[in-house]
Amino acid sequence: MRLLFATGNAGKLRELARLVEGLDVRVVSPAELPAPLPEVVEDGATFAENARKKAVAQARATGLHALADDSGLCVDALGGRPGVFSARWSEAGAPGLSGLERDLANNRLLLASLDGEPPARRGAGYVAALALADPGGRVLAEVEGRCRGRIGAAPRGEGGFGYDPLFLPEAHPGRTMAELGPAEKDAISHRGEAFRLLRPILARLASGG
Repeated sequence: MRLLFATGNAGKLRELARLVEGLDVRVVSPAELPAPLPEVVEDGATFAENARKKAVAQARATGLHALADDSGLCVDALGGRPGVFSARWSEAGAPGLSGLERDLANNRLLLASLDGEPPARRGAGYVAALALADPGGRVLAEVEGRCRGRIGAAPRGEGGFGYDPLFLPEAHPGRTMAELGPAEKDAISHRGEAFRLLRPILARLASGG
């Protein structure tokens, strides 16, 4: 089964490719499509709303099964921010950034926003919402995964992406997400949990069920 994962984030694509190993599923990236995907305005109030909106639009546009992700970081001391704005949180102060530059700007803004906060006040949670739509745009499944941890005082590690260099997961409190190996990260991450919930559904679809 061809499964469109409509993201330009190379890190997310790598994670999905690992997590569907063993299934009769071939992940299709937007770069492989003959025409650009339509722009989807991510104006939902929740991660689930944004994921659903993207999956439906992209499935209808391509005629493929489409999987969409919306995920981010919710920091306790910041009232749940940056939340659904996680990927573009720093854009107001530094427009036009993309990829690694934007990740670095977001991390700098997070550290500045928590300046002076003690470890006990730096609790946070990663959230990942996934929505799967069939080629006609009918939503087949919606799942959500979470990972609790806290925000460190300085970035560490070369792996992962986004806020991973600052996020210390409860399962490995001495290391950031960016210091974990791929298998370690998949085992505890918000996206790993969400993909595991979705995997049985993908397995049934891929086998014609």
